[in-house]
Formats: sequence, structure tokens, C-alpha cells
Amino acid sequence: MQAILYIGHGSRVQRGNEELLAFVDKAKKKNPQIAIQETCFIELASPLIQAGIDNCVRQGATQIAVVPVLLLSAGHAKIDIPNEIAEAEERYPEVTFSYGNVMGVDPAMIELLTKRLEMGGLEQIGPTPIYEEREPASVLLVGRGSSDSDANSDLTKIARLLWEAAPVSEVNTCYLAATHPTLDEGLEREVNSSYSRVFVVPYLLFSGVLMRELRQKLDELSERTEKQFILCPYLGFDDQLVDVLVDRVHALLRRQFADAHSNIV
Repeated sequence: MQAILYIGHGSRVQRGNEELLAFVDKAKKKNPQIAIQETCFIELASPLIQAGIDNCVRQGATQIAVVPVLLLSAGHAKIDIPNEIAEAEERYPEVTFSYGNVMGVDPAMIELLTKRLEMGGLEQIGPTPIYEEREPASVLLVGRGSSDSDANSDLTKIARLLWEAAPVSEVNTCYLAATHPTLDEGLEREVNSSYSRVFVVPYLLFSGVLMRELRQKLDELSERTEKQFILCPYLGFDDQLVDVLVDRVHALLRRQFADAHSNIV
């Protein structure tokens, strides 16, 4: 029997976990034909991955499609989840596991970012902007940060694609942890830039206490400089992301079916 196991990161802030559960519930409803659909977390919240797998098997699952609900592919996606799957394969040798992709670099993510900029007050987002008509404004994309270079370079790719889509002069990146430039370094670069408006966009599914701290920092910068620092909404568990997640689920199920068919042949 087929099952889908969605894996979120997990947060000490319960509201973030509740947001993820509500978000995944929307994705589950897009596949009503699959009776067994469970959600678990990598850390900081329950159930953890092994318990999530147990929940699937307890309901009769013989095939489990494991879907990471993560923005970028870093250590959790590359190492931690595969290790958990390997452990489960030893405990349940009769169960077949397949593993899907993170949301990653996707056109839908760029479209979602442009909407966040519009919510912050940026106008004229539509067709590819003409270079000479770009606003004297910049965007600072704030990522979680990772020791994995692929995850950080993916955020850089997303920043470039956002520049192609949004009529701003520049799109820069900074990170909350594990790498440089840090948030403070990114903000300092914007202070020293020639652009009068700076849109700050957290590239995060949930914010924890970040939004309150960011708002305070940006208010202080707006007061002590001649620039306008604008905090845009974080990504959140947007309905548009549901479609991205469902696409990842369908791609995994198709691959799972193709693999099973090739083994039969």
C-alpha cells in the first residue's frame, strides 16, 4: 500500500510547526486517492522521522514516498534524511522507500518573491524589466544559511532570477547562520550602496522571532540614514507553494512507479 511521508524541519516555535502541518494538509488533499499520508519533523518537534515512518507502516504501508518540505538542499536533505531512511530500511526490509526533491530553484519561487516585493510596495512587476527603467532600489534576500555550498549557491541563483524578473537595480543575498555575508554584513552593504530604497525579503518558511528583530533593525537604519528600508513578508506556507510541493510528490510517485516497472521487466 502506498504512503506519503512529508518531512518538515521543525521549530521551537510551535506556531511554525502548526503552520507546516496546515500547509501539508492542503497538499494531502491534492492526492485524496492515497489513504496513508503522514507528517513528521527532522528535529525540535514531534513526531520525528522514525516515528513518522512507524505511523505509515502501522497503517499498512508497503511503499513510502518520502518528501522533504524544505526550501533548499543542504545537510538535512542530503545527509540526515537519507540516513533516517537507511535506518528504516533495516527495520522494515519489506517496505520500499523512495526519496523526493526539495523545492529548490523553481519559477514558482521567483513568482512568489515578486509578490512579496509587491506587498512591500514595489510597482511595475510584470514582463522582463528594461534595464534603463529599473528603480534605484535594491533587494536583500535573507537566507537561513548553511555549511553546504550547494544550498548557498542555489540562493544566489534565485537572487539572479529575481533580478531578471523585478525592476530593481540590484539583488543581494545574506545569511542568518553558518556562512557569509551575515545579516549585519548584508545590511551594512546596503547602507553603503547608492540606492535609496532597500527591500529586505526573508527567504524562510517560518520566521520565529526574526521578523520582530528585523523590523527593529530596519527601523533604526531608516532613522539614522537617508535610505528607506522596507521589510517584506517572509515566504510563509503560501498556497502557491502547495502546488510546488504537490509537483514534487507527483514527480516522486512517477519515478517510484517507473522504478518498480523496470524491476518487473
